[in-house]
Amino acid sequence: MKRKVIKQANQAYTITLPIDWARKHNLDKNPEIDVLESGKSLIISSDNAVKGESLTIDASEWEEKSFNTVVSALYARGADEITFISKQKICREILSEISGRFLGYALVAQEGGKYTIKDISGANFSNLDEIFKRVFQMIISFYNSAINDVFGEEKETMQRLDSRDVEVNRFCLYLERAINKMSYHDSINGRILFTYSFDLEKISDEVHRLWRTNIKYKVKKSKQLKDLALMSKECLEMAFDIYYNANQNNPKLVSKLYNQRNKLRELSMALAKNDAITTRFIRHIVKIAEDAADLSHLALMKQSN
Repeated sequence: MKRKVIKQANQAYTITLPIDWARKHNLDKNPEIDVLESGKSLIISSDNAVKGESLTIDASEWEEKSFNTVVSALYARGADEITFISKQKICREILSEISGRFLGYALVAQEGGKYTIKDISGANFSNLDEIFKRVFQMIISFYNSAINDVFGEEKETMQRLDSRDVEVNRFCLYLERAINKMSYHDSINGRILFTYSFDLEKISDEVHRLWRTNIKYKVKKSKQLKDLALMSKECLEMAFDIYYNANQNNPKLVSKLYNQRNKLRELSMALAKNDAITTRFIRHIVKIAEDAADLSHLALMKQSN
């Protein structure tokens, strides 16, 4: 949209803000904004909490799994209220169970064939770095637990593993939601952070698949296989250090991570000639290292932004 620039007597220039934007960001409560100069552009942003969307969706013909997929996507997008229209008798049970998987969401209303899920947490996501750190540390811990169990007593069951996965995914989605709910001074930085959080979720899913493969098929263990898993975990830990300890030594640490990943690739080729289950297990190990290397690339993009 175009706004008229008004020159003031003291040589300053002013513009008016769109009233809808000002109301959306509660400028009456905190009438202060940030202005960032970026080339030919000025980026105006507010630190006030952002109100998310309120949506109404006709779910009359949906299967149960469709509800979870859609709620997950809209939650990460930042929607604050979702009303589903459906005459299915099990709709309340489905939505009540699904909403419990997402931090802050609850099924708050039912009227006729309308069911409303709403964010009742009131979170403003002001401490995004801490959310990032907690999620990253959870995933490293998840991987460490997987390695200890797979190459240890192998006590984990499929049911408990799925519960672990749900808990980690709750925080991954919460992180994605936090990023989408924040107002960024720099749109590039926002895109980088969301891509980073999405890749973290992918790594978590890969750890889950690795652990599930062992529970279901009982992978043949060897010292070489365990060494591969530990190398992969070190790649993930290095990616964490690159993100949280930004300094002039980062390029060296990135080189170390890539060298480790390349070495893991080579070693995995020899072991991958074993049975199909071992090959599948190794594929998960290598994928985690590959994704960790991608994280380091995104971290450097953010730090140089």
